[in-house]
Amino acid sequence: MKMTNETAIVTGSTSGIGKKIAELFLREGAKVAICSRNEEKVKKTLVEFKEEFGDSVIGVACDVSDPAALKALVDKTVETFGSIRILVANAGFNLIYGPFEYFALEKINSVAKSVIGTNLIGLIDSVAAVLPQMKKQGYGRIITLAGGGADRPLEHMTIYSASKGGVLAFSKCLAKEFEQSDDDLKINIFLPGMIDTNLATNIEIPENWKDREVYDREYEIIRKNVMTDVEESCLNVIPFALPSNKKNGNLIRGFKVFKLIKGFRQAAKETKKKENNS
Repeated sequence: MKMTNETAIVTGSTSGIGKKIAELFLREGAKVAICSRNEEKVKKTLVEFKEEFGDSVIGVACDVSDPAALKALVDKTVETFGSIRILVANAGFNLIYGPFEYFALEKINSVAKSVIGTNLIGLIDSVAAVLPQMKKQGYGRIITLAGGGADRPLEHMTIYSASKGGVLAFSKCLAKEFEQSDDDLKINIFLPGMIDTNLATNIEIPENWKDREVYDREYEIIRKNVMTDVEESCLNVIPFALPSNKKNGNLIRGFKVFKLIKGFRQAAKETKKKENNS
């Protein structure tokens, strides 16, 4: 197993991408601290993982927008496993989907505070929380989660994309700082591609823009043609979490660009065909 001596924190790891990364790390022999804001989800996921991985996993309820909760997570992980060699700062969510102009100022303000507060500020705080321990060790591997809109324009997800663009900028700037350090510290950025998670389903759609049933039909076409299998995507993270990784400030793509482009073209054809038939 590739990760027998590794210890990791994976934030937002009771569902979706974070849960799959935690599972893959555990499968490779790592000891992993899982967490999310929802204590019941943490307990449920912990029971599930312990059946297969035993004492190699712990679970802590942690809202990454709360510095005190992050500190408690770090302290518990070090107390249990003796170190934190890896951080996967995955916690994040989206609340709205649609043209920016369709949302009122009050809604934009509220969503921006929540989404950017978790996706960007929470991620920055997560890195800040583990860095003293990594400096003490003289070693650390950090994976941040960027994604949709971080490296290219993405319509209808303006606030989410702004948060992920901030993650990309933060990570690349910190990578430059790590280059000047005598410690073996590396930070790289994971772009998982389009994965079928609740990120795209548990969101608000403006009623005066698009009917929810229409959105759901379009989403199903995208899911069928474009989306990448979550395990296929997340496997790309493992090499960057190992001591052998010397890359710093790089993008980790969990998808094949050609396949993505081809999928979107096919989805566009199917969507147009449905529109013509309706």
